[in-house]
Amino acid sequence: MSRPDDSVAAAHAHPLIIPIFIPQLGCPHQCIFCSQPAITDTPRRCPTTEQIRREVNRFLQYGKRRPSIVQISFFGGNFLGLKPASILRLLEAAAAFAQNGAVDSIRFSTRPDTVYEQRLELLTDFPVSTIELGVQSMHDRVLDLAERGHRAADTVAAAERVKQQGYRLGLQMMVGLPGDSEEGAMETAHRMAALKPDFARIYPTLVLEGSPLADWFRSGRYRPMPLDACVTLVKRIYLFFKTCHIPVIRMGLQASDGLNAETGLVAGPYHPAFGHQVYAEIVFDAISTAIAKMVPPLPDPLVIEAHPRMISRVQGLNKRNLSILKQMFAIGAIHLIQDDRLAKDRFMVAGAPVALP
Repeated sequence: MSRPDDSVAAAHAHPLIIPIFIPQLGCPHQCIFCSQPAITDTPRRCPTTEQIRREVNRFLQYGKRRPSIVQISFFGGNFLGLKPASILRLLEAAAAFAQNGAVDSIRFSTRPDTVYEQRLELLTDFPVSTIELGVQSMHDRVLDLAERGHRAADTVAAAERVKQQGYRLGLQMMVGLPGDSEEGAMETAHRMAALKPDFARIYPTLVLEGSPLADWFRSGRYRPMPLDACVTLVKRIYLFFKTCHIPVIRMGLQASDGLNAETGLVAGPYHPAFGHQVYAEIVFDAISTAIAKMVPPLPDPLVIEAHPRMISRVQGLNKRNLSILKQMFAIGAIHLIQDDRLAKDRFMVAGAPVALP
């Protein structure tokens, strides 16, 4: 079966991704940060064909109009690390929906060290379009401390194989891992960009109940990144990927990922609106830079015009951006005006145009 070419459409649409969780299945061991049951709230067993059918049908019932792209995605485990019979059974269950036109393709995430020719051959007769690699870091020392069990070289080899076979390539990285640093994370981003992925995800390292990292945290051996520092670092990485024309499709875990912040989260830079905070900080930087270049006295009230969908990012979480701008520039009031004629990456600040990087 030929692989679907959804790369063009994917660039212009947000696909409906139907997640099928295979928590920690196919993994040779538990990585230090991992506790999939805490993230997915899903028992550690392979879903049956009937369970997949029910879950996919449940998602397909959402909404009145079919999204441009619908994909079934196997997340939370090491897909290519499963036994071949299990891989084929899962693919067959998902492919049935592609055959009747209900979905367009299949995607999955897997460890870099399980992407080799014999496993990729199992995919040939199925509509698999996208393979995501759990990179986490491109530093061998950090990978060792995280007990990943593979090298950065395995990621390079896996990425090359995925692209050679014509699949869309996604790369997932983590910031705040034991032994890593902000500059180390930036270097990981640079080395990931060199692999020319079609998209990337950026996750903060969280301390999850049931993970070895939870023991490290409780013993004082590990200290997670503060939320504000993590948001700023992810902002730097996001902007770097943007200069490389690599879309970042997810930043941070969200409630939709199944994380129970009350029982599964021990510590770490978690926020349900993590990605929003990153975007809001980018907007804040652009606006504050523009104000700093203005010739005093500054207008008061200061008028900022933005597209309606960008107003929340201008304000920031709990209107934090506005509060800081007032303090920084001694402004008594800031008035926001919605203007749907403005592009989403353009603002007017006191009548002057401002563009996002």
